[in-house]
Amino acid sequence: MGRTYLTPDHHKKRVERVFTKLDAQGIESFLVFNSKNIFYLTGLSFIPTERPIILILHKGDVNFFVPSLEIDHVQHQVPFVTEVFSYFEYPDERHPMYHLAAILKNEVKLAPNRVASEALGAPSYWGYKGPSLEEVTGLKFKLMPDIIMDMRVIKEPEEIDLMRESSKWADRVHRYLQEYTEVGANEIDVTIKASTQGSHDMMTEIGGEYHPTGFSMFPAIAVYRGQIGPNSYFPHALSKGLVFKKGDTLVTGASSEVYGVQSELERTMFMGEPSNRQRELFEAMLAAQNAALDAAGPGVYCSDVDQAARQAFKNKGVIHLVRHHTGHALGMEGHERPFLDKGSEDVLEPGMIFSCEPGIYEKGLGGFRHSDTFVVTDDGIDVLTKYPGNIESLIIE
Repeated sequence: MGRTYLTPDHHKKRVERVFTKLDAQGIESFLVFNSKNIFYLTGLSFIPTERPIILILHKGDVNFFVPSLEIDHVQHQVPFVTEVFSYFEYPDERHPMYHLAAILKNEVKLAPNRVASEALGAPSYWGYKGPSLEEVTGLKFKLMPDIIMDMRVIKEPEEIDLMRESSKWADRVHRYLQEYTEVGANEIDVTIKASTQGSHDMMTEIGGEYHPTGFSMFPAIAVYRGQIGPNSYFPHALSKGLVFKKGDTLVTGASSEVYGVQSELERTMFMGEPSNRQRELFEAMLAAQNAALDAAGPGVYCSDVDQAARQAFKNKGVIHLVRHHTGHALGMEGHERPFLDKGSEDVLEPGMIFSCEPGIYEKGLGGFRHSDTFVVTDDGIDVLTKYPGNIESLIIE
């Protein structure tokens, strides 16, 4: 069994790295609002709502400002927390941001000109409205929106281990998706059956070592999301409860959540023997993905990976069917930066993790897209998803 979680000590070291970066810029207090960034630094997972939850890093201390219903969660999940400040509810008679201002002034004792934040204030989520930090404190905060995301771009070896484990279970749950797919079945029924069986396998093997970080009932999930038959022409289709028919082109999606990390696996499959045109477009897509993967590696521009896929499509005479770039970074979110895009100026570095998913789409016939998760290594790349990608393995009789 691979790695399935990170320890509090690991999170504490991340916080220490942030303090080092802040010290270098003369900052002694930094406020974090983004729920993913809070989890990345501290290991606190929670359901973001209209109630602001703020991480306050101050002179080596790790403090939280939370609604009363989250106090116990912080104390339970973050053993190295220094202080948990709280307010009762939102919006309440006194807005939480004014409670925060009083705490920052009287308890934390912020120093003017030495304060920073990743945002102007709490995000407008689930109906939240409120004043900015500067409005309630009268202080000028230096905005540093990228300091944590810059850390997240290069994955630590332990994060790569988590992604490797996630990829393993994406492969497993996708196997069930293909196995349960048949003519006359409903896509939603197949999704539920495959995700249930894949998640059951995952829990059976991992057991008490699994540390869920969200509120999804399925640790592993495999879907069609409406990408069935002519509807697979839409790259970001939504589930419609479609029924599988002979001749359909199918585009799948599978992943699993392992301590907040999510891999990406997609395959193009066929209900019965594919037509000559389906084979032609499948082979063009596969050539583009192989070209992109061959181009990728440390020191390579993201734009060059995208251009490699585009050139393969041009060589096959189907460039007019391309509707998106080649891929994006992966981690705790379904899409992260940088992007495998011809407009990107970023360079691939060891520790970056990407999806590779060049696709083409023909109206009336459908979409043709594989996606695989790969990590950049010191001397190349390592493709973490292992599901078969050749056409004969993806025909459902």
